[in-house]
Amino acid sequence: MIDPNLSNFYNIILVRYSGEIWLKSPKVRYRMIKTLIKNIKVIFDKEKLTFTKYQLSKDSTRILFFFNNEDIQKGIDILKRIFGLYSISPALRTSSNIKNISDKTITVAEKILQPEDSFALRIKRSGNHDFCSQDVGREVGKNIVDHFKNLNLKVDLTNPKKKIFIEVRGDFTYIFTNIIKTDWEGLPIEYDKKIITMDIGRLGDILGGFLLMRRGCELYPILFDLTNNNDYFERWIDNWKEIFSYVPFFRFTLKKVNLQRIFDNFEDKLQEKKYLCGLCRLIRFHVISKICANLDIKIKAFSDGVNFNKMSFCNDETDLKSNALSYNFLNLPIFTPLIGLDSEEIHRFLRKISNNLKTINYCKYKPQNQDFNSVRLMDLYNSLKIDEILENETIYIEDIFIKVDKV
Repeated sequence: MIDPNLSNFYNIILVRYSGEIWLKSPKVRYRMIKTLIKNIKVIFDKEKLTFTKYQLSKDSTRILFFFNNEDIQKGIDILKRIFGLYSISPALRTSSNIKNISDKTITVAEKILQPEDSFALRIKRSGNHDFCSQDVGREVGKNIVDHFKNLNLKVDLTNPKKKIFIEVRGDFTYIFTNIIKTDWEGLPIEYDKKIITMDIGRLGDILGGFLLMRRGCELYPILFDLTNNNDYFERWIDNWKEIFSYVPFFRFTLKKVNLQRIFDNFEDKLQEKKYLCGLCRLIRFHVISKICANLDIKIKAFSDGVNFNKMSFCNDETDLKSNALSYNFLNLPIFTPLIGLDSEEIHRFLRKISNNLKTINYCKYKPQNQDFNSVRLMDLYNSLKIDEILENETIYIEDIFIKVDKV
């Protein structure tokens, strides 16, 4: 939150993009900054937030968005959800003249300094000027102390109670009191990194896709419904609506696959129930391959929320080993971002995404004592003639749209 004394005072949000973007080659960095700005504009538009203008600082290290004062806090809340940002600061802009810098800094100081406060100036400078950062610090610091003699202020460069930041960048200077770290950093979502998210209802599946979105991937979620329960399904869609708030699109398409209806075609014929989880996963690979074949876009990979924390109705061994059979259906890599996370890390990430994510009793079958033998599993799968069952995929697959009406 902005200091209440400053909430109707600032009119700029200074945006710092992630250090990872800065480390790219100039050509890639320019592309990513351009994409990042586009994503920010789209999400502002989606959230019905108006800004007056935007620009890059002269040294291209900061993105500046200009707002009406009353919209600054909403802008901060939205920017904290955008991938590719390191930190943000609501700020006041002035010209890079030491007298103007001093006058505006005193105006900011009037809003935050109290009697007996200790304070420090934190100064950065970029560009050509006839002064250095130390000159700004000495001049502005002295003027603050002189201006507020009645407050008995103390300069404390090590552990001050109040900090005022001054960034001198080319012709303009930005003055602020907060550096607000974003939750995710990462890379901006780019449109040539399309990833399918295989989701059977586990929050881990959503998280697996989300962490790839943080790496700049665009998600295509496929929901495999094993319950046919409308209450669970509504909860499931609500979870994806929370993810939608991070996405720079006005429409988000989910493909729902009625996996239970597919199972109903062969469950009674299946004698070896201990392979049900393995078969379920192979069917999902098969369906994804059919969907990819009918898409007019290029899918680069797909994600899976498998982990080693016993957070699934399937055992971890079946989940992991069956991934090795995906090549029978798909020529795509599988990303498993949760493999290296313990359960507390997974829950911490989910809480950071949203406190509104809901767990789902996602599997109707919940089979016990599952086994895995790749040769036997493939033999069983081939005997079930899944291709014939999926011949008319429109029976099993439907599109669900999450969207925002543009004003």
